[in-house]
Amino acid sequence: MEARDYREGDLRLLCELSQELWRDDRATLACNFGQIAFWSAQLLHDDWAARLWFDDRRLAGWGWLTRETELEWQVRPGHAALLDEILDWAQPTELLVRTHDTDAIARLQAHGLEPDPDGMWMRLNHRLLDVVEEPDLPDGYRLRTMADYHDYSSRAAAHRSAFAPSRFRDDVYARVRETWPYRADLDCVVVAPDGSVAAYTLAWLDERNGVGELEPVGTHADHVRLGLGRAVNLFALQRLRDEGAGEALVACRGDDAHPIPARLYESVGFRPVVRTVAYRRS
Repeated sequence: MEARDYREGDLRLLCELSQELWRDDRATLACNFGQIAFWSAQLLHDDWAARLWFDDRRLAGWGWLTRETELEWQVRPGHAALLDEILDWAQPTELLVRTHDTDAIARLQAHGLEPDPDGMWMRLNHRLLDVVEEPDLPDGYRLRTMADYHDYSSRAAAHRSAFAPSRFRDDVYARVRETWPYRADLDCVVVAPDGSVAAYTLAWLDERNGVGELEPVGTHADHVRLGLGRAVNLFALQRLRDEGAGEALVACRGDDAHPIPARLYESVGFRPVVRTVAYRRS
């Protein structure tokens, strides 16, 4: 087994492993295709580190550590013990693990990490795309994609407003657009009457498996409670279906502190299929 630090372009290797596992054994997935793809937004910051492990030049697993505390990881089936090496490298103080991954949970506990029943947790939501409802917008608002709407500064500003405080600067958004598998025709927006971006859904398409993913979704603070999030999600799902996806995923907080995203995704047909539990170092 050989290991090395992350190199420019390795995000594609991580995404391709996710594609392979979705096809062959999706129960072993720890991180999804679209989730990994949007980590392109982290590449211009300096508070992350990533490491890849290879078995005879084949990617066996990886770890991605943010702010020296929070770990994301993936190991290939047959390499479960690699998680021990990833934990030794990262020394995380917090992470999330899917509740059905009993082997990983046992390894976390052996490394001194304990379940945090009051911690933030996530849920993965799924729906089929055979029938997608038509979106409905207030007068004056329009649905577009970033393939035909090029106000990139307004699009980045909408993200910063939705996720304030946020580091999603114009140059960060430019890096996302430059990184595979971003597609401008799947970067869906609601344009307000004044021409600014009022809401958005960035959709990612795993073309190999016909799976779409929404990551992230947001509404500018000046345009909330108008149904824009629901409309742009439906529009994004239609775009994914038109481009060949048969199913879609979206992740959101599952704990009681942030109930609104789960309600939004349920309103457009998503249902929870997987949840995580928080682990922390005491």
